[in-house]
Amino acid sequence: LSAVPSEHMKSAVERSWEQVQALGTYNVGEILYRHTFTIMPEAIHLFPQEVRLKYREWSPDEGNDESNAYQSPALRKLFSKFVNAVGCAVVGLHDSDKVVPMLTQLGARHINYGVNEAHWQTLGKAFTLTLREILSESFTQEVEAAWS
Repeated sequence: LSAVPSEHMKSAVERSWEQVQALGTYNVGEILYRHTFTIMPEAIHLFPQEVRLKYREWSPDEGNDESNAYQSPALRKLFSKFVNAVGCAVVGLHDSDKVVPMLTQLGARHINYGVNEAHWQTLGKAFTLTLREILSESFTQEVEAAWS
């Protein structure tokens, strides 16, 4: 793996990200959290009901039931925040001096939430599965290599 992505890799990430964005961060967040909990079901314990309630919209169309974490509007919103952070990283591909400190700070903050290295690895695998699902035939070996 190269520490600095080539222009070709950056271009592959940016092109594929446009397709991901077209689906919307909320929908991508739902796909991502489902893949995450399929890979690591025990990670659901990082998101107890009291945490999920902090991320509610409290709108009539959202529904009120947070008893089933796997159908949680709050988790869709929470995981869409991760998708937004990925979007910031994609935009920052050409300016790593700005994006690296932001991502480092974000990762450090999540240590306080009990997130460890295994969780990040799981999220990475889940994100790859999410990309594969969304991009379908466009998820080529080149695109997968660029994202990893």
